[in-house]
Amino acid sequence: MKSISKLLWKIPVVVGALVIGTMAASQAGWSGGEVIASRGSAGFITDLLFTLGAGVSISTVALVQRIAKPVLWVMVPILLYSALVAGALNGFASDFDATRGEAIKYHLANAYALEHMSERARFLSCQDGRIELTDDAKAVCARALNPAPGERIPGSEHRCGFLGMFTCFNTAPER
Repeated sequence: MKSISKLLWKIPVVVGALVIGTMAASQAGWSGGEVIASRGSAGFITDLLFTLGAGVSISTVALVQRIAKPVLWVMVPILLYSALVAGALNGFASDFDATRGEAIKYHLANAYALEHMSERARFLSCQDGRIELTDDAKAVCARALNPAPGERIPGSEHRCGFLGMFTCFNTAPER
């Protein structure tokens, strides 16, 4: 009877720790990937989210280690998958813009979504064949991708130069 009562309280605690740890690891993976991709200029909030996510996921592992060590054989790979694939890889695929990530996920974007993206994410979304654009979104893309001659195309920056340390801009061609 004593072992059954131990099992009854440990199961919900371990499952809860796994769910919370998975969400925290995903956030830590996203934020950590953004810090690496932006070469450390992501900002204080991103650093804070990375620290909190990593701290919470490590804490859940420590909790499970204290009460149910064998579960770690399942929990650690799930947390690693969540951090690397669900967090960092999805972040890189969406250029660290959550609205672009949702547009990629659902293969659809409207004008509201495009207007609430960063310039870089809007530029990439307008040219992405995986995302179907609504009629109002096509108008937003037309305005975003057709600047006056010699002006910078918003969001078209890419890294170039020695180790990508310099930012280059694409400008609209002279007509």
